[in-house]
Amino acid sequence: MHISDGTENAVVMCVDQGYLPFALFMAEQLDRFENSRNFDICLISDDVLSIPQEFSSLGIRVFGPVDDPDYLRLTPSHLPRSTYLRLWAPRILAKHYRKAIYLDADMFIEGAGLSGVFGTDLGRRAIGAVRDVQQWYRPRRNPAEFRNAGLPSTPYFNAGMLLIDCARYEELRIMEKCLDIAKTQPGLVRHHDQSLLNIALKGDWTELPPIWNWQWSMKYPLFTDWTGPRIHHFIGETKPWNDAHGYYPRRFHMAYAAFFARHFPDRAASMPAPGPSPLQDWKRSAWLSLRFWALRRKLLRYLSTFPA
Repeated sequence: MHISDGTENAVVMCVDQGYLPFALFMAEQLDRFENSRNFDICLISDDVLSIPQEFSSLGIRVFGPVDDPDYLRLTPSHLPRSTYLRLWAPRILAKHYRKAIYLDADMFIEGAGLSGVFGTDLGRRAIGAVRDVQQWYRPRRNPAEFRNAGLPSTPYFNAGMLLIDCARYEELRIMEKCLDIAKTQPGLVRHHDQSLLNIALKGDWTELPPIWNWQWSMKYPLFTDWTGPRIHHFIGETKPWNDAHGYYPRRFHMAYAAFFARHFPDRAASMPAPGPSPLQDWKRSAWLSLRFWALRRKLLRYLSTFPA
């Protein structure tokens, strides 16, 4: 375990009390993989978070509760309001840190190297991110938000992992632009704050390799282990902790079950048994194989644009 001293960098997650266990799972992973980390681990919340004492050695820094009137006026649908806190994170952290990496709490760290991402040259841009999975094999696909806004096809990022120059983010007034879009054009907000950030930036962001936000899709599982993702992102409503159909490899379920058994036994008890492997169903196995061959060339073309 290493707690940084006087660092300019932070890895931050924005959660309410309900999602705190998943953020703590990731904090433990970050500390384990980054033995000489150059960042603090931070949480931002609109709740008063109750962090169990056994996590004190991680040196987690908590900011909040956030009670900005603009934030409290937001009315998200099925997602918790805390999802939108990533728009506020750079402003909150700017007084303490130069760069921040924002991570969604439904991610799984599976390798070291995140400390090195802070050295990415963003130039005059405020944000570095990974292209959204919908553009991995169709890079010219124009997302619905851009079409509805009358914008041409532009690179579109997934907001689950963001490298942020906090001062530049504030200088460009990105949060204010996002809030203005939400207020004046609510019909464009298809994917919540992800939509807002993409429309506000209109492609003015730095693209990072997909290993830092490997968005899990059943179209791509045969690429996963050979690509070597450092961060898996469980997009969609099915997660390893509620997966009863064998959507994810068993190792994810086992890791969460062991963590919850140690720290949050009630959650461990509520996890469904892992579903059967797709290899046990010839139809699912055949579908995976066909998807692999159908997308192989296009996806390899995209992956080959990044260093191995």
